[in-house]
Amino acid sequence: MRKQVIPIIASIMLLGGCWDTRNIDHIVYIHSIGVDYKDGQVIAYVQLVGFTALAKVEAGGDKEKAAVSIGKALGETFNIATDKIYPSIQQRVSWGHVKSIVFTKRALQKDIVADVIDVLNRYNEIRHTAWVYATDEPLSDLFETTPLLNASSYYSLLSNPEEIFQQSSFIRPIRLSRLIAAMDEKADTARLPYLTIEDNRWAENKKPKQMLAISGVCFLHDYRLQGCERRSDLQGLRWIERDIRRTPIYVKQKGKTVASLIVHDPKTKWSVGVKDGEPAFTINVEAQGSLLELREPLSRKQLTKLAEQTVKQEIHRLYELGKERQIDILNLAEQLYRERPNLWKKHQTDGLIPLNNHTLSVNVKLVISASGKEKLNFRAGD
Repeated sequence: MRKQVIPIIASIMLLGGCWDTRNIDHIVYIHSIGVDYKDGQVIAYVQLVGFTALAKVEAGGDKEKAAVSIGKALGETFNIATDKIYPSIQQRVSWGHVKSIVFTKRALQKDIVADVIDVLNRYNEIRHTAWVYATDEPLSDLFETTPLLNASSYYSLLSNPEEIFQQSSFIRPIRLSRLIAAMDEKADTARLPYLTIEDNRWAENKKPKQMLAISGVCFLHDYRLQGCERRSDLQGLRWIERDIRRTPIYVKQKGKTVASLIVHDPKTKWSVGVKDGEPAFTINVEAQGSLLELREPLSRKQLTKLAEQTVKQEIHRLYELGKERQIDILNLAEQLYRERPNLWKKHQTDGLIPLNNHTLSVNVKLVISASGKEKLNFRAGD
């Protein structure tokens, strides 16, 4: 009898370690955090995501309609606002799965941004891998926007921007850790992707479907907003950004598109010199391209020259936009700080350098290495 009782007692003791565990549907998981500011009050938003339906789909079950829950609270500080969410949430809250943080433009003030980051740094559940965005949209509307085909918000642009970026690289997403590093560097200007809601591109069940889109960039220096620019004005940004995988070029001749190329893994190198006592910057871009569309009978040499001119023009337009807006879009101050710190010290004010007292040269070398499945016979003179 004694021999039979001992295994039973041992089994009970081993099972006791699981008694305080909770089912996944007994915990509320914060998926995204929103930060707004109005009338002297910080407004905190939280978007909740349920993993139960997500688990069913990944296990091969039927897809359920995605549900979105949004909480909102006001407070003198960000921490006070988030604390006010607890009394009415009615379940235990986990902050360990926060995938994104969205600031409204009016919340991009030094005191507010620094306070939010200070709280996130101190709270042990928050990970620094969260993606960070800016927006001018109402945060409640932005968090209500879900992906196509009833997909969970877990697969939305808020939490999965990298997959889109690798397929069509332009505005690079930024993680919280990288944003903090950029804003803590005196010479660096951080680039924060700018989110909008588009309602004219997609329909679902014959009804317009609102979708999130990255439509520009907001530039921050020392935790302060310098300004935001539209995507269409920032074409040159992709040639100076890191980790660009695949990006298109639309080659024009006399204002008409004559060819389309896909450029893979462009490599950009900077050099900094001195001209008439002022900083002189040179950008060297090297890349390989594949031809996707050819609307005019151009030789390889002609097509390469036009494509290289397109890249140069995009970078120069970005340079002129930065001077016009007085925003260091190209991060020239940071390049000068890295390459010639003594020259940076001479010219800098609060970490930045005057944008009108230097020159920029751009060199581009593009190799068209493939023409797709079609065998393309270039004209004589190739």
